Amino acid sequence: MNQPIQTIVADAGALKEFITEAVTQAVEAAMPAAIRRSKHKEWLTKDDLKELTGWSNRTIQYLRDTRQIPFSQHGRKILYPTAGIEKFLKDHYVKPRKTDENGG
Repeated sequence: MNQPIQTIVADAGALKEFITEAVTQAVEAAMPAAIRRSKHKEWLTKDDLKELTGWSNRTIQYLRDTRQIPFSQHGRKILYPTAGIEKFLKDHYVKPRKTDENGG
């Protein structure tokens, strides 16, 4: 079934207020991600990775040995691509169970 089209007629002041509010909401929604992108490094050291994830040296070693996380190695220097680590974390995200209002 077709939904009826709703027409709203507003004066210039109301339209300007609506647009300002919409733009403000869009900027506020996009700002945290933009700040993270501007501050993050493209490549992480082990210490950066530990700080970001809270993983121990052993966990990082295990994830690297089992090729679960991406890395680049030149000699003894190992770096981890931020985008690859973020993808790993997103791929392993576990959604919380929905609970009812009584907490059960």
